[in-house]
This record gives sequence, C-alpha cells and structure tokens, in this order.
Amino acid sequence: MRMKQSINVNEKEILRLLWRHKALSRWEIHERTGNTPNQVGLDVGRLIKRGLLRERIPDIAGPGRPRVPLEIDPLRRYVLGLAIRPGHVELARLNLRGDMLGRQLQVDVASSDRLVLAVCELIRKHIGPDCTGIGLSTPGFVDPDHHHIFSSSVLASQGPVKLVPIYVAAGEVAIILENDMHALAARWLLTHEAEADEDTVLVFIEDGELGSAVLINGQPNRGCVVGANDLGHTRFLIKTELCHCGHHGCLERICSTPFLKKLDGKNHSLLERVVSVRQLAADPALRKMTRYLATGLANAANFMRPNRLVVVSQFTRYPSFSDPLVRLVRRRLLAGIVDRVQIDLWDQPGTNNGETAGWLALAALYRDGWNRVPSPPEQ
Repeated sequence: MRMKQSINVNEKEILRLLWRHKALSRWEIHERTGNTPNQVGLDVGRLIKRGLLRERIPDIAGPGRPRVPLEIDPLRRYVLGLAIRPGHVELARLNLRGDMLGRQLQVDVASSDRLVLAVCELIRKHIGPDCTGIGLSTPGFVDPDHHHIFSSSVLASQGPVKLVPIYVAAGEVAIILENDMHALAARWLLTHEAEADEDTVLVFIEDGELGSAVLINGQPNRGCVVGANDLGHTRFLIKTELCHCGHHGCLERICSTPFLKKLDGKNHSLLERVVSVRQLAADPALRKMTRYLATGLANAANFMRPNRLVVVSQFTRYPSFSDPLVRLVRRRLLAGIVDRVQIDLWDQPGTNNGETAGWLALAALYRDGWNRVPSPPEQ
C-alpha cells in the first residue's frame, strides 16, 4: 500500500502473520519467517513507529525475560471505505482490525454527474494523516490502472467516467478501486482466514441480483477489465423478464420474485417463500428456481474447479432452502471434483456498502495483489 514510507516485503509478511495469529512475539515471527532476529526487530520497530503495530503487556509464565506479544494496532490508524451506489455514496471508517469506527455515512446524489464530486467531498472531509488507505467500490466494470468506471448501474451515461479528481483528493493515500463483488471477496478472504493458495468462487444472491467473484491464489481474477464475473448473466432457454443486459433467461432474472410469480401467479416474494417453506417440494415454483440456480453454480464450479464455492446470501439462514441447494449443486458437479470442492454458506448483510469497501484497503495491507495503483493518475 502506498504510504509516505512504503511497506517492504518483510513488513508485509509480519502484518499478514499478525492478522492471522492475532498476537506473536518477535521471536515467534523470526521462527515463522526465517528472517534473523535482528532483521525482525528492525522491521517491527518501523511498523510500531508508523502506528501499524503495538506491543501488548507480556504474560509472565515463568523465570526469565518474558517475550512481548505484538499485535495490529486498532487505535492509531484507520482506512476509509467508499461505496458508489445508484443515487448515493456511502462512507465508513474502519480500524486496522476491520472494526467500524462510528456510524456509516450516506450522501444522496441527485445526478450521476455529481457522484465523483460527492466522493471527493467525503474524502477531503474524512481523510487525515492517520488514514492508511481508501477502498473504493462500485458495481459494473472499472479500470484501476487508468482510474475509470467503464460502465455501471450508477451512471446515467454509457461512456467511461474519469475518477482522477478522487485520486487527487486522496493525495498520497492509496486508493484501491474494485468492483463491489471484489470488495465482498476481500472481506470474506480476511474474515475467514482463507489459505492464499486456495482458489475460490464467491457468489452473492439476492432477489433479482446475482454477482460473483473469483479468487486465484488469494487474488481477484480481473480479466481484461475489472468487473464481477457475471454468473448472473448466465442464460437459460427459459422466458423471464428482460434483463438490463438486454436478454431474457439470465440467472439473476430467474432468481427473482417476478419469475416465481410468472410460474404460479402467487404474490409472495422470494424471501417470503424461502422463510416459510418447510420442504422445497411444497413450493414447485421455488423448487424449479432452485434447480436452475444449482445448475448455474455447479457449471461455474465445473468450469473454474475451485477449492471452495462460497454462497453469500440472507437465504442461507434457512436450511429448508440452503440444504437442498447444496445437495443439488453437488449432484451436478463433475465426478472428478465433487469430493474436492468445499461449499460454504455465508450470511453476510450489507454486502454493497462502505464498510465492505473498506476491506479492499485492508486486503491491500495484508495480502498481495490487491493494490493496482502503479503510478499517480494522469491529469
């Protein structure tokens, strides 16, 4: 992460270890990194001076000089998370452990033309000398290298929007610009202490919304442009409402209240059906939708062959829906990977907000491959 003094490889490894293990002594860091005790002492000293680490009171367990535990300092530094959403911008402050500092702020924006200005105003108001980084998320396709939003549901126009003024407002503090699904993936990666060498397909499901992200070796798979891996626009030969992409049969149109109503004419929402159903067979429309969803998830897993498939949704709170979904996915997995793919369920609210955007800045601090800012933006 770009700071007044950049973090070197040794220091980043120390931060990664302390994020995972919570507290380690200098000697334990030496044993885990293989760096000399003297080098570890120098690296730790710099991190403490810059407000990233602090010493804890040692536990005296016997004779001799006690080893002083080190931990990530939750008090001195913070990161900002900014989520650009249709009609508003959300801002959150997080400490370096991922805890919220105060309440999330929301600024309504009447016109998409004012989004960049609104973000700049929020940054200037809340940035300070102890800000370590800024996570900036938005739906759609973004270009972190050239600081553009190519296309997004937050924009009225179809052309790219330049974000250069936002980078100017941030000054020397690094901005990590990503699609909002990558922000969610960063949050999952750090909160679940996932192994860096595990490949993961993460899928977010809401009524009429379905997005996904792919992590390869703990880093987001961006493709030729940065966007969600659009599993939601996997198309089936079935009549649905017209999707905003211009097609019928998209998976996110199938996983929706209008599709269920089209099947049986009932006015119950998707969430109401999931909450009330005791057995999936009791709701044929919901069962049909679930089969399409399971097919889409399984096809993604068969194609990517990940270590983990993570389903993120409030619907996972209800076993009468989530258990059959997992079984249906497993039935559709290829024989060669069915026993290798772990399916996880994550009930994570607030997936597209400023708090989740802040985890992009934390991922850039504790993991490699998240900061794509090669140089200051061109005016």
